[in-house]
Amino acid sequence: MIRDTEQFNTWHKLFDALCEESGFSDNMSLAARYCEMTGSHGQKQFDTAVRNLNNWRTGRHLPRPRSVRVLSRLLKVETDPGLMVQWNTLYDQVRNATEGPVDEAAEETVMPVSTPRRTATAGRSLLMGLAGIGLFSLGVATGLLWESQWRPWRTSVDDAPLVTYLPEVRLVVGQSRIIHGERGDCGRLPREWRDVWGNLPSSRIGEFSDAGVVRRYSMFCKGVTPARGIRFTAKAPGTEEMYVTGDYMKITVVDEASLTLASPNVNENER
Repeated sequence: MIRDTEQFNTWHKLFDALCEESGFSDNMSLAARYCEMTGSHGQKQFDTAVRNLNNWRTGRHLPRPRSVRVLSRLLKVETDPGLMVQWNTLYDQVRNATEGPVDEAAEETVMPVSTPRRTATAGRSLLMGLAGIGLFSLGVATGLLWESQWRPWRTSVDDAPLVTYLPEVRLVVGQSRIIHGERGDCGRLPREWRDVWGNLPSSRIGEFSDAGVVRRYSMFCKGVTPARGIRFTAKAPGTEEMYVTGDYMKITVVDEASLTLASPNVNENER
């Protein structure tokens, strides 16, 4: 955990710093973990989580207490008693000082305070029936849209970099490039980097790192699908042949000094 937490005087700054330290530099990977912990499934829930997390990290909105509890478990704040006290204190300060916008309003419904019990029971039954019909219709429509692979909304994944797999890659020492991507199930978010990293080969000429969520073409999925980007940073000259996420790759790294340019005064046909 961050050693000097006293430097943070607002909750959202502390939250953002803890996200960075935990490896969640982008909100997409953080949203995927958040949805997993809250049992939320579906693209719409994921997009909502990405938007909410961006608002929370920048201080534009304040999460509800139940979301704060999830975040404290996700970031392991509860393992540090001192940090937990500061986390709750800063959150309470902001919550008591402002009546600004709070996210997830649709998840909580305020019931009338003084309503006859019989009327409330009948109203709830009617609402539950209508909600059931609405959810069934929505499920059918969503299923048809998903099968057709057409989405009427844009997501943050749509703007992710598109990675092309090349069996041979050439890099200069110090150069870094996204060379591949491991996809998940078609149309679904990929695995976390910690799960992908353990299956990558070792290398003496460079090292692998997380490139975040990208897009790649998949013959199996018959189109573009989200993937976990795999970045390779060249460290030393040499050539290695390896299998990256099951695909053959030949990576060649050269030194800057070994690069030669053909002289413009030499005609190749005269040699």
